[in-house]
Amino acid sequence: MYEPQKIEKEILEFWEKNKIFEKSLEKNKEKKPYIFYDGPPFATGMPHYGHILGSVTKDVYGRFWTMKGRYVRRIWGWDCHGLPIENIAEKGLGINSRDEIEKMGIKKFNDYCRSKVLEYAGAWKEVVKRIGRWVDMENSYKTMDNEYIESVWWAFKQLWEKGYIYEGEKILMYCPRCSTPLAKAEIAMDNSYKNIKEDSIVVKFKLKPEKKFNNNVYALAWTTTPWTLPSNLALTVNPDLEYVYLRDKSDKNVYLLAKKLINNFFKNPEEYEILEEIKGRKLEGKEYEPLFDYFKNNKNSFKFLLGNFVTAEDGTGIVHTAPAFGEDDYAICKKYKIEMAQPVDDKGKFTKEVKDFQGKFVHDSNKEIIEFLKKSGKIVLIKKIEHEYPFCYRCETKLLYRAIPAWFVDIQKIKPKLLKISQKINWHPEFLKEGRVKYTIETAPDWNISRNRY
Repeated sequence: MYEPQKIEKEILEFWEKNKIFEKSLEKNKEKKPYIFYDGPPFATGMPHYGHILGSVTKDVYGRFWTMKGRYVRRIWGWDCHGLPIENIAEKGLGINSRDEIEKMGIKKFNDYCRSKVLEYAGAWKEVVKRIGRWVDMENSYKTMDNEYIESVWWAFKQLWEKGYIYEGEKILMYCPRCSTPLAKAEIAMDNSYKNIKEDSIVVKFKLKPEKKFNNNVYALAWTTTPWTLPSNLALTVNPDLEYVYLRDKSDKNVYLLAKKLINNFFKNPEEYEILEEIKGRKLEGKEYEPLFDYFKNNKNSFKFLLGNFVTAEDGTGIVHTAPAFGEDDYAICKKYKIEMAQPVDDKGKFTKEVKDFQGKFVHDSNKEIIEFLKKSGKIVLIKKIEHEYPFCYRCETKLLYRAIPAWFVDIQKIKPKLLKISQKINWHPEFLKEGRVKYTIETAPDWNISRNRY
């Protein structure tokens, strides 16, 4: 009877007893090396099928080039940094915030992390051995080793000296409980999004007086995040969309919005009168009064901007713009040289600049902000909507977009070189060379290398 499991184990025992992997290395030791870089896993949990699939694939390449006569030294590594181990440490220590880490002492916290970082190393060794991968796990490197850390600083120094490093800001999904941004890959995980019901509102922004209209003139803007309105610094319209000034016959005010979206507010054409139609590009630079007075002296602010990301699919066709809390917002305000306003601290609470809501957690302040605007007559519509929203997959805290001070590698400077080198690589399938790989390089943003944990 054929017993594959028994045969597999016999082969593994034969390899181990006779040191076949070690002999394959010794045999080619003086030959030309084949350098194989292997991104290390965390040892903060059990290996799963994804690790096994990747590990088997990596093993194939090592064996192939060994048989081609090359010296392929394969050394295992452990990734010891980042939130996975800090999350385990916080649970083990019974703490729940960055403040508590600082109160305890960073050294004590890091020492505890170090003690727990290889908790599952033994289980990993058994799995790697069982799948038949040839790799040196006894002399493994660890990213917490000073020798490794110093090599990272050396690489950073080379980038700095070549002028590839700069300090800036990046808008990232941010967890106020963990006090750290999350990577896009983390937000794309299966348990990251939940369906929630929230109030969306349409707010009216009063335009600076225009002689051609005798009435008060307001631009209408829709938002699903009322807590960002105290940080409003601009309104953005699409340059190619048709907008209208129309008079509401009930309150005699004049409103500005996208022509395609009139029906969102007026069901009967007899309720309003169109006074003027205008292309979005002609609104550029038009001024309006700040909704709040927190940043009324902010440079280049409270004007209409032009952005192709604005659509007429829903809302009003006019986007409330707060550069600290949205990728498009940040990019368009940077283009128009609008100074950043960041009135939310690393715990997700309003700072003293927003005096009426100081100390409030932003997601808990929506109702208060809506009431505040209602009392001043600045809300046109309140509508409950259900939508998917991302939560931190570690602690289930509701995330927020936030401008994070960061250090970047200037990818734009080296894109021509990257594209040239990519043409020399033997991609499989071949169409990737002119397809996904080329597109990924051409559209790559600058690389954010900052992290906000200990």
